Amino acid sequence: MEPAPSPDQAELPAMAEIADAAGLRSQVLRYRAAFELSAHGQALLDLTGRFLEVNASLCEILGYSQAQLLNRRFLDITHPDDQADGLQAAVDLRSGKLQRYRCEKRYLRPDGQTVWAQVTSHLARDADGQPLYFATVIEDITERKASELALREREALLSSMGKFVPGLIHKIGFDADGRARFLYISDRAMEMFELPHELMERDYHAHHARVHPDDQAYVKRLATAPKPGALLHPVDFEYRVILPSKGLRVYGGHAIPVTEEDGSVVWYGHTADVTDKKALLKARMAAQVAQDANLAKNEFLSRVSHELRTPLNAVIGFAQLLRLSSAGQLNAAQRQHVEHIESAGSHLLGIISDVLDLSRIEAGNLPLLAEPCQAAALLNEACHLVAPLARGSGIALRAPVITDHTPIHVDPMRLRQVLVNLLSNAIKYNRPQGQVTPRVWAEGDLVAIAIDDTGKGLSPEQQAHLFEPFNRLGAERTGVEGTGIGLVIVRKLLEAMQGRLEVRSQPDQGSSFIAWVPKASGASAGAEGTSAAAPAHLAARAASGNELRVLYAEDNDINAELVLEVLKLRPGCLVRVATSGAEALAMAREQAPDLFLLDMHLGDMSGFELTRQLQAEPALQGVPRVAFSADAMPDQIHRARDHGFSGYLTKPLDVAALLACVDEHTERVRNLRQAR
Repeated sequence: MEPAPSPDQAELPAMAEIADAAGLRSQVLRYRAAFELSAHGQALLDLTGRFLEVNASLCEILGYSQAQLLNRRFLDITHPDDQADGLQAAVDLRSGKLQRYRCEKRYLRPDGQTVWAQVTSHLARDADGQPLYFATVIEDITERKASELALREREALLSSMGKFVPGLIHKIGFDADGRARFLYISDRAMEMFELPHELMERDYHAHHARVHPDDQAYVKRLATAPKPGALLHPVDFEYRVILPSKGLRVYGGHAIPVTEEDGSVVWYGHTADVTDKKALLKARMAAQVAQDANLAKNEFLSRVSHELRTPLNAVIGFAQLLRLSSAGQLNAAQRQHVEHIESAGSHLLGIISDVLDLSRIEAGNLPLLAEPCQAAALLNEACHLVAPLARGSGIALRAPVITDHTPIHVDPMRLRQVLVNLLSNAIKYNRPQGQVTPRVWAEGDLVAIAIDDTGKGLSPEQQAHLFEPFNRLGAERTGVEGTGIGLVIVRKLLEAMQGRLEVRSQPDQGSSFIAWVPKASGASAGAEGTSAAAPAHLAARAASGNELRVLYAEDNDINAELVLEVLKLRPGCLVRVATSGAEALAMAREQAPDLFLLDMHLGDMSGFELTRQLQAEPALQGVPRVAFSADAMPDQIHRARDHGFSGYLTKPLDVAALLACVDEHTERVRNLRQAR
C-alpha cells in the first residue's frame, strides 16, 4: 500500500486557518455554555449600558424575561439610590481609571421587590485598546444582606438597651479553642465591675478577678464552651463579686443560647446587681414571717382570753348573782365570803387583761380606732367606774375640774382604760381619807388630763423604775393588789395614740399623772361610748308580759345557766337557748326573736358566720344582735361593730351590763309596739 501524498506547501496555511477556526468555534461554544449555565447572573452590555446578552440565571434573579432585559439599560432596573455609583463606575472603566469594578448594589424587580447583588464588571477592549462592551457577573446576596441587616438591628438594639437598661447586656461566643469571648458588651462594664470596657472586650476572663473566691468555680463553669450537639437551655445565674469601691455585691442574670447561621453557638444575656433586690426580698420574707407570727400570736391570745375568761365567767357571775339575789338571806360573814370570791375573780380578770394587752402592744398588733371625742365625757365615765372603789377605800373622788372642752382625737375605749387605770392607782396608793382630783386643760396642740392624788409620792429613784414591767416598787409588801404592768400599758397606749404620760411627784407630797393627748381637728366631738350601767339596772323588776323575746346561742351549759339565772331578775324577758349555730338558725326561722344574744365561739360556727346566715333571712335582718363572748380582744370587738352588732358583752359576765342591755332593748321593743 502506497503512502498518502503529502500536502503541498501552498495548502498548509489554509489548513491551519481551518483548524484555528474550528478551535475558535469550540472555544466559543464552551464560553457560551459557561455563560448560559452559570449559577450566577451574567450579562454583556454595550457602552451605553444597554443589555446585549443575558443568561437564564440573571433573568431569574431580576425577575425579567430575556426579551424584557434586552430592551433595557442597567439603569432602568437599578435602585435610584445606586444609579449614581453605577454611572460613575462606567466612566471610570472607560477612562481606564478602574480595571475592574466590584460593588454591592440593589436592583428593582418588576413586582417592586428589591434584590441585593454582588456585581463584578470589567470593560472588554479590542486589540487597539478601544472599548467594546461591559462584561458583568451578578451574584444574588439578598438573603445575606437580610441576615446582616437583622444582625445589625439586633446589635443596635443591644447597644441601645445597654445605655438605658440597668446592668450589663452581653453576647458571648467561643473561639476555636473553646475560650469564651465577648462578642458584644454594653457600656456599663466600668459601673458593674469597675474595669475598663476595652479590657473586658479584649479579655473575657478579666472580670473574674472581681468574683468572690467561693464563686470562682461556678463562674468558670458558666464560661465553658458547650459540647457539640449538646441540648442547651436558658440559664439563670447568680454569684457574688467584691468591688474596690462598693465591697460585696450580688450579681444575677439570665442567658439564652442562640445558634448563628454559621452553626456557632452564642449566648445572649443580661447581668444586673441584685443586692438590693435580694435584701428587699429578704426583708419582705422577714416581714411576712413576722406578720404570720403576729397573726398566730393574735389567734393564740384570742384563744387564751377565751379559755381563761370562760371559767371566770362562772366564778364572778355566780358570785355577783349570789350577792344580788340573796340580799337579806346571807349573814354578814357569808356576804363577805361572796365578796371575797367576786373580788378575787375580778383581780384575776384584771391580771389576765393586763398581760394580754401588754403582749399585744409589744407585738405591735393592738388595733386603735381614733376619733374625735370629749375628754370630759370620758373622764366622767372613768370616774363613775371607779367610784365604788373610792367609796370602799374611804378616798374622796372629787368632781373633775374642766377648764377646756376642746375635742380630742383618741380611741375612746383605750383612753377610758387609761383613765380608769390612773384613777384606780390614785385611789389604791393614796393615804387614808385621801383625795383624788381629776383635771383637764389644754396646752398648744395637746389636751392634758391629770389625776392628782394625796398619796405618799414617789422618790426620783422610784420614778426611774416606774415603767419596768412587774416592778411594783415595794407595793407588793403593802397588801394592795396589783400586777406592776398597768402603768406600762398606760404609757404604751398613750404613745400609740400620739400622746404621752407625764409623772410629777415628790415624796410625802402626792403625785400627778398627766395623760397628754392630741386635739381633734375639724368639728367638735360629742361624748363617746356608753356609760357604765347605773345601779338602778341591778334592781329586780315585776313582770308585765313577755316584753322581750331573746334567742341566746351558747354551747357552754354553765354560761347558759348563769345568764338564765341573771335574767330571772327580768321576768318579762323570755329566753330560749340554742346550743349551736345550726340550732339557733332553726329556732330563729321558727320564731323571730326581738334580740339575738350570740356567743362568738360556738361549736359548729363562729358568731360572724351565724350572723351572715341570719342576715340572709329577710325576716331576721332587722333583729338586733349583741355579742357575748369570752374573747375580749379589742380587734374582735371592733370587728363585731363593723358587722352590725349593737353591743358586745364580755365574759366574765358583768351582771349590770347584761341587765342594762336587756332593759335598753326592752324599751326599744315597747316603743315599736306602741307605734303600731
